[in-house]
Amino acid sequence: MIKSYSHTIQRSEILNLYSGTINEITIHSISEWLKSKTYKQFVVIECEFIMDIIQYIEINKYNDTFLNQNIREKWELDFIKEFVVGC
Repeated sequence: MIKSYSHTIQRSEILNLYSGTINEITIHSISEWLKSKTYKQFVVIECEFIMDIIQYIEINKYNDTFLNQNIREKWELDFIKEFVVGC
C-alpha cells in the first residue's frame, strides 16, 4: 500500500525560495529546496525515469537477483504507473 503523507511547508518558506532566486527558479533548485524542507523524505524525480524503473522491474522481477522479495511481490506497480502517467 502506498503511504499518504501530510507534510506541510510554511508559505513564508515558499516566498523565501522565490525571493532568493535571481532570475528564475530551476527544477534543480525546487528539488533541492523540497528535499531540504522535508528532511530528505521527498525528492523530485523525472516521470520518464520512474516509468523506466517500473518497466525494468516488471520485465525482470522473476529472474533478476538484484531485486529483493519486497520489490518483486509487494510494490503496487500498477498504482504507481497510474499516478505517474498524469505527469
